Amino acid sequence: MNFTLDISQSGPTSGVATLTFDFPGARVNKLDSVALLELKGQIDSLAKNNVVKLLVFRSAKKDTFIAGADINEIKDLLNEAQAYKEIRTGQLIIDNISKLPFPTLAVINGVCLGGGCELALACTYRIATDNLNAIIGLPEVSLGIIPGFGGCVRLPKLIGLQAALQLILSAKPVAPKKALRLKLVDHLYNNELEESSVADFIERLVNDKSFVKGLIKRRSKSAKKFNQRILEDNILGQKLIFKKAKDSLLKKNKGQYPAPLKALETIEKSFNLKIAEALEVEARAISELAVSVISKNLIQLFFTSEALKKETGIVESNLEPQIINQAAVLGAGVMGGGIAWLFSKNEIPVRLKDIEWDAVSKGYQTAALYYGQLKKVHKINENKIRVKMNYIAGTVNYNGFKRIDLVVEAVSENLEVKKTVLEEVEAQLSKQAILASNTSSLSITEMAVNLQRPENFIGMHFFNPVNRMPLVEIIPGEKTSQQTIVTLVKLAKKAGKTPIVVANCAGFLVNRILISFLNEAALMLQEGGVVTEMDHALEAFGLPMGPFVLADEVGIDIGYHVAKVLEQAYGERMKVAGLFTQIFIDEKLLGKKSGVGFYRHKGHDKSYNEALDKIIYTYRFSNGITAKAFNQEEIVDRCILIMVNEAVKCLQENIVKNPAYLDMAMILGTGFPAFTGGLLKYADNRGIGNICDTLNQLAALYGERFLPAEQLIDKAKNGGKFYN
Repeated sequence: MNFTLDISQSGPTSGVATLTFDFPGARVNKLDSVALLELKGQIDSLAKNNVVKLLVFRSAKKDTFIAGADINEIKDLLNEAQAYKEIRTGQLIIDNISKLPFPTLAVINGVCLGGGCELALACTYRIATDNLNAIIGLPEVSLGIIPGFGGCVRLPKLIGLQAALQLILSAKPVAPKKALRLKLVDHLYNNELEESSVADFIERLVNDKSFVKGLIKRRSKSAKKFNQRILEDNILGQKLIFKKAKDSLLKKNKGQYPAPLKALETIEKSFNLKIAEALEVEARAISELAVSVISKNLIQLFFTSEALKKETGIVESNLEPQIINQAAVLGAGVMGGGIAWLFSKNEIPVRLKDIEWDAVSKGYQTAALYYGQLKKVHKINENKIRVKMNYIAGTVNYNGFKRIDLVVEAVSENLEVKKTVLEEVEAQLSKQAILASNTSSLSITEMAVNLQRPENFIGMHFFNPVNRMPLVEIIPGEKTSQQTIVTLVKLAKKAGKTPIVVANCAGFLVNRILISFLNEAALMLQEGGVVTEMDHALEAFGLPMGPFVLADEVGIDIGYHVAKVLEQAYGERMKVAGLFTQIFIDEKLLGKKSGVGFYRHKGHDKSYNEALDKIIYTYRFSNGITAKAFNQEEIVDRCILIMVNEAVKCLQENIVKNPAYLDMAMILGTGFPAFTGGLLKYADNRGIGNICDTLNQLAALYGERFLPAEQLIDKAKNGGKFYN
């Protein structure tokens, strides 16, 4: 049983019915088909009850009202007709709450998302806890669908068109205080005094007419500014709002994510309709999206994300992580400063060490820059910045390192330099301290050769910039202990990152796959490709930036050094393109950091570096290459399928636990488009047979590096997929 009904028979709350939701066997409440059917029975029964004066919806779960609909049921929808039937059923059950012959109140005690928020919107009143961990919102577009239980219809009417569009199209929930400002909720209650605060509100709602009038008056006072009211209260103004919102969406995601556009279209179509007609429009729209490939892809990523939250990185689930009270970072470059910033942000005291004070100062500057960026978007104030910066202590020696629990090495990407520094610092640490390397490509096992305690050594690869990139690769060496793994996984999660454990190999997971992409682009460039055309083609595919923009952003020098490590490890298939070598070694082009690479950079602006034309022409002429043109399909096939092939080889070698984790790593680490579901989901959707055939054609034209990996061949023969 999901719902428990209690009707007060006496006292000041006589006639108040409380319907408490307690989804069985779960930490949170969700509106699955069984719960909705039970809710329908309760609502139908209450509609005939002449005693009830007020119906209160409450949750028995701690810090959660309702987390939303059951995403598994959405995932399993097979066709549009089935989707419409299921969604319409749930939609009408929620709508019946608004038709009850007495007022209703939702007591939002924590997380209130999706269908839970829509249930609350169907109520007459909403109150919410002042708990800072509570969130209220409609995140459906992040799953490739739209609010389907009345959210697209009721929210704009309640809080205004522009505010509702912001909430729905961004998929970002709001905290209770903002919900109160938006008039999404009518009142905040004291979380520490929940029962008495809620009881007092209910009693006044039932017995105090002036209190009720005050609530209605507050709601009628528009939170909108004068110019917003002018726009929202007439048809021409509404059209302007919808046009601006559409232009913004197309600029942001190029139309590759249909859900936000469909949500916008639905709200525009339904905004001036009666509620029954508006709900029909909403149901038709979500039914179309719910069975789309993109929605299935995004839902799969949601499940992967949830699995990663529970992932410990080890088999022994009962092994407790070490507590990290103090940390240190060796090397105060951009990465070192960024890692120190991350520790300070999470209030972990951190020593930032380099060999000179000037270098340490640069690390401080990086941390200050990242805090400044947070301040610009009002996520931190100056006082808090000062407090957080005080967690960083610069040093040029090892004084006090015996008290350090974790050291992250972030010195230059040179194996011998790293080995020397690691041996040096290990001698300064306690026997329990963990030592981690932020290497992006070098062997963790090799680095540990001369260490006294290799079981305490591990790779912890942050991506640049540390303040924006959510992925951390955790790389155990041959002798790394399970305790060390679980500690680093836990720490990365505490720091707000997504850790994925990958096996030790050259380039690990993300860079190994990414370099194959960058190198293939360079090979195409020397064969006749055009920098801007190739970048545009791959951005049109969905990548956040093309290969040459990316090379400039990362640093041509960094990309080249990683590529050489991979060439040494994997041989001919990873042989660095000759033109790439010339651009870095002979021409000394570094990319954005120096202002000139494949593009010329000035602030946020960039333009193609026309001086490259002569370099490319000379290279082709010297090597007897007759330039050929490539169309968009050829560019995508060569650059994307080389990554698919390398990804499958990583799976074959057990570099990563499963296809889902690999796909998530590439999305979080490189920005591979989420709407595709990831590299391997893309392969599944395109067809493994088609992938194999295309790779074989490319191998015949361009060499053995394109020969399909064994798993691809097997799956093509057997009709298999990476995702079942």
